[in-house]
Amino acid sequence: MDGRKRHIAKTLTWRIVATATTFALTMIFFREDPNATAKASWVAGIESLVKMVIYYYHERIWFNAKTKLSSRLRHLLKTITWRFTASLTTFSIAFLIFREDPNAMEKATGIALVEVFIKMLFYYLHERVWHTSKFGLN
Repeated sequence: MDGRKRHIAKTLTWRIVATATTFALTMIFFREDPNATAKASWVAGIESLVKMVIYYYHERIWFNAKTKLSSRLRHLLKTITWRFTASLTTFSIAFLIFREDPNAMEKATGIALVEVFIKMLFYYLHERVWHTSKFGLN
C-alpha cells in the first residue's frame, strides 16, 4: 500500500484550488494589462502543469519521510515547504509571462507574497480534509 493513487487524487484536488487562486491573484495584480485575462490564463495553465509534477514528488518525499511528528505539526511543515517551493514557481512564471510590464517584478512579488498567506491556509485545510479520508490507502 504505497499511496500513489491517493497522491494523484490529492495532486488534482489541490491543483484545482491553487490554480483558481493564482488566476484570481494574477488578474488582480495585472488588471491594467490589456491582455490580463489571456496572460493570467497562461500563468495558471503553465503553473498547473509544472506544479502537479512538483507537488506529486513533494507528496512522495513526505510520504516516505519517517518522522515521529504529530499529524498537525507534520501538516504544518508540509505546508511551509510546499508554499516556499510553490510561491517561487508562481513568481517565476508570472514574471516571465508579464516581463514587458515595467512593474512585473513588483507585481509578481506581490502575487507570491499574497499567495503565501492565502494558499498556506488553503493547503493546511486541504491536508486536514485528506487526513480524514481513507481514499487510496486500501
